[in-house]
Amino acid sequence: MIHSLKITLRKLPLIAFAALLFVGGCASDRLKRSDNPEVVFNEGVRLLEEEHDYLIATEFFNEVRRRFPQSRFATLSELKQADLEFMQDNYTEAAALYGVFVKLYPTHAQADYALFREAESYFRDSPENTARDQGSAGEALLRARRLTERYPQSKFVPEAREIIQKSRLKLAQKEAYVAEFYVKRKSWPAAAERWNVIVKQFSDLKESKLPESQQLYQKALSQSQELTARIK
Repeated sequence: MIHSLKITLRKLPLIAFAALLFVGGCASDRLKRSDNPEVVFNEGVRLLEEEHDYLIATEFFNEVRRRFPQSRFATLSELKQADLEFMQDNYTEAAALYGVFVKLYPTHAQADYALFREAESYFRDSPENTARDQGSAGEALLRARRLTERYPQSKFVPEAREIIQKSRLKLAQKEAYVAEFYVKRKSWPAAAERWNVIVKQFSDLKESKLPESQQLYQKALSQSQELTARIK
């Protein structure tokens, strides 16, 4: 009997934990069936931001959109779906969802946030290796600039300007990579042309707050002058 009692006592924490999960699950299910879209939406946000239960949070946001399509919380649920992808580092999917939100609701109170996140998603999706395609950096640059022009009073403008600088640097580094490629093959005219692209199209790098941007511009200027003289 004593042995059985010890086993039962050991199992108590597990039983309590299981009971807690059951109660929590029941409460969450009741909230999901609520006739108040705000209640359903807020539970989805809690599951997303506190529990990081992305799968169940998605169910709540979908429920809001399905049952209350005319509610403002249906619109907010669309934005939270994008946040959900962003929080899971699914930046391609997040960028697409933020982009749809901006197109559908350009005057929404959180349209500037969505556009900023779209820019950030594209930037995070761009490869660190500048030898690879930097199309995502170009998309990030486009969205960040759009934010500063469309919503100049937005609190996200300073961060958008940082994305602009960093994206410009990545695009210039791609040009530098190609220039170095031609230098190694002693294709002087082609190399000079690429360095000239940086000098002419990325002249803002010399005034950037990023030291590597300034260094890259100075290198491009030096290489451009040297190779141009060699060709002549």
